[in-house]
Order: sequence, then structure tokens, then C-alpha cells
Amino acid sequence: MKITEHSREGSDWVDDIQRHSRGRVGRAWQTRQDVRRYAAEQGLSEEAVVKKGLDEKATEFNEAGAEIYSKT
Repeated sequence: MKITEHSREGSDWVDDIQRHSRGRVGRAWQTRQDVRRYAAEQGLSEEAVVKKGLDEKATEFNEAGAEIYSKT
């Protein structure tokens, strides 16, 4: 199998990402940056901040009735 290096220009996928900086890749990158920034501000590790956020969302979900498809 021959591995070749692809140029960034002319690739539809790369061109699409560059046009839509807030696309899937852009949002994931921004989320990671936000988590890192918040962790630094709080003096916590990234893992601790993520766990804290997931715990808060779980509590919110349970308080809302623990229904996947809510009527609201």
C-alpha cells in the first residue's frame, strides 16, 4: 500500500471545513478550548470539569422527569 501526502487545496472535504469554521470540527475544537479555559479559571483538571458538567446535566435530566422525549 502506497501512502501519499495530499495537498490541502482542491480537497472538497478540506475546502468545506475551511468555509464553515463552525462546522462539526470547528465546534468540537471550540468546545475543547472552552473546557480548557474553564478548567484553568477554576483551578481544576479538564477531567474534573467534564465530570462536574456531566453530573450537573444528569441532575437536570432527572429533575425534568428522566424522559428522553419530553413534551416541552
